[in-house]
Amino acid sequence: MYLPDAGAPNLLGALALLVGSRMRAAVTGPAGAGGALAEALVVLKDQPGVTAEWLRQVLGLTQPGAAHLVRRLGEHGWVERRPGADARSRALHLTPEGVAAAQDVLRARETALAEVLAPLSDEQRDNLADVARTLLRHEVTDRRSLAYLCRLCDRARCPACPVHEGLRDGGS
Repeated sequence: MYLPDAGAPNLLGALALLVGSRMRAAVTGPAGAGGALAEALVVLKDQPGVTAEWLRQVLGLTQPGAAHLVRRLGEHGWVERRPGADARSRALHLTPEGVAAAQDVLRARETALAEVLAPLSDEQRDNLADVARTLLRHEVTDRRSLAYLCRLCDRARCPACPVHEGLRDGGS
C-alpha cells in the first residue's frame, strides 16, 4: 500500500477547495445562483430528455429539492417538460435560452479554471492532466457516477474523456 508523504493529502485537499470555490463563484453569476442550478443547466445541455428523478440522483438532491430546481429552471424559461418514456415521466429539455445560459456557465467555469492553471508551465499542466486522468478513470462505477463527475464539464473540450473511458473499461 502506498502511503503518500505527509503533505500530499493536505495539498490535494487545499487544491480541491480552491478549485471548487473558484468554480462555484464563477458559475453563480451566469446562473443567478450557484450549485445545483448551474449544474442542472450543464447536465441538461449534454443529456437532453432526462427526467427530474435522473437529475435528482446525479446532483444529489432530495425529491423536493429536485422539484424546486426544475420549477426554478422553468421560471427562468430555461427548461421545458415534454412527454417522457412512459405516461408518468416528463423529459426535461433546455429551451434556446437554457442552452445559452448553459454556455454562459461553461464559459465562466473555463475562465476561472484557466486562472487557477495560469501559474503552471506547459509541462506542469500536462503532468496535472495525466494525474487527473489516472485518478478520475478509476472513480466511475456506472452511468450515474459518470454524469455526477462530469456534471460541470464542457464535454466538447474533452473528446477522450478519461471518466467515460473508465466506465467503458470497467474502471481499470
